[in-house]
Amino acid sequence: MKFALAILTFLLFAFFIGWGIILLMHGSPWLLLAAMGVFVGTFIKYGCLAH
Repeated sequence: MKFALAILTFLLFAFFIGWGIILLMHGSPWLLLAAMGVFVGTFIKYGCLAH
């Protein structure tokens, strides 16, 4: 179940970062900045925990 949630989370991040890149090409960087901020924050929170 954790693996399926990890895949779902990754796909959501990929979707919002991709959408942010598209909006960036139209002059609006806010979604990309927000998505990358949440991605980096989540990576720091969960990716760097001691096992």
